[in-house]
Amino acid sequence: MGGGGVDNLDGRKGSPAGVDPEKLTSKVFNCIFRGKEFPEGCGIDREVMEHGRGRLNLPWEEEWLSESLSDSTIFYAIAGHLQGVDNLDGRKGSPAEVDPKKLTSKVFNCIFRGKEVSVKDLIPNHLTMALYNEDEQEQAHSLENANFSREVADAALMGLYTELKWVEENIAGLGGLRGEGEEANFMDKVFDNSMNRLVHETDAAFGEMRFRDGLKSGWFEFVSARNVYRDWCAVSGVTMKASLVKKYCECVAVIMAPITPHWSEKIWSLVGGSGLVVKAPWPVVPAEDKLLSRQQKCLLSTSAPSACRSAALDWMVENKGKIDDSKAFMGDLKKWAGTLEDKKNTKNLMQFVSFVRKEYLDVRDVALEKECPFDQAACFNSSLAYITSQLEFGSTVEVANLTKDGVPEGINERTTSSCGPGKPVLFSTN
Repeated sequence: MGGGGVDNLDGRKGSPAGVDPEKLTSKVFNCIFRGKEFPEGCGIDREVMEHGRGRLNLPWEEEWLSESLSDSTIFYAIAGHLQGVDNLDGRKGSPAEVDPKKLTSKVFNCIFRGKEVSVKDLIPNHLTMALYNEDEQEQAHSLENANFSREVADAALMGLYTELKWVEENIAGLGGLRGEGEEANFMDKVFDNSMNRLVHETDAAFGEMRFRDGLKSGWFEFVSARNVYRDWCAVSGVTMKASLVKKYCECVAVIMAPITPHWSEKIWSLVGGSGLVVKAPWPVVPAEDKLLSRQQKCLLSTSAPSACRSAALDWMVENKGKIDDSKAFMGDLKKWAGTLEDKKNTKNLMQFVSFVRKEYLDVRDVALEKECPFDQAACFNSSLAYITSQLEFGSTVEVANLTKDGVPEGINERTTSSCGPGKPVLFSTN
């Protein structure tokens, strides 16, 4: 196979090195791999033989030789002859006119005459093995002592199948979605920004060989962002934007290719991608819009993690040079909290500062702002239909601005103290 050349899978063009298969005798192999003398009269140029020496060395000792090496070689040789060139999905049919359904165990047993080979076991799609291996890591965070779950693996396979069908339906129906001529709404921008952020996060994870993190951002969070966008559009009475749907399909095909190459090739062909997805460049997308991400969190959150205190923000601004040093910062925080008169809220205050510090490490100075840099009420009012459908209250949802409108009737102090810039609180009067 190796001497056939890139465009000579079936060997019809002859070897580019001018070596006929009939000339590859045991003496030739002994010369190349075992350093034996050059076999005179073998019909192969000495220069070709010398070129092969050292470049094709394999550990032929039985204690090192992998049993599956010969099996894999046989498998790919058979696949090449049965499938042919430029026929990845098999649509062109077999050049040998062999129906895959006819390759039963009896056929393999006849071909290999009872030899101890497992080539037929290698035929199932490599996608299955990739998913099952990834599931082991998902269960136990590493390959050591992995708690394998067949149910999770089966669910992953079903998730890929479901996503494939969604892509097929929506790519075929792009003409019925919103075009470029229509102005992008808030959730269009949020979804686009989420994809940009997740593409960058997945790229960083794969680059550092953190494949579990890459799977989390490149698959689970990526699909989740699409689901939120799809549901918002459905309950708001608008169709999804065609360009965003296509961008989603293209991006998920490329960023999932390292884990699910066969599935990604199918998605890539549906979106009209050029060539193979494994050779496609990584998606080039803009950097994350941090402000838009904050608006998204504001919209999708239902409660703030802790009380928002103006004095705490002032103290953090004065001491932000120490925020990156966790030990020094927390030590100074405890000393400062001990000087406050309101001792009963010390615990809430510590929780709040810890939350703001975490946000500061992500968005820096923006987290310390006392005033929200965007209109929170407008953000909610533009998505009331979506919020109502997600909460399932069965009644009208109203947006209250405590600063401008005051405290609505029926709301206690504990609820209002949980509000802050970009940190809304959800409450029910029922």
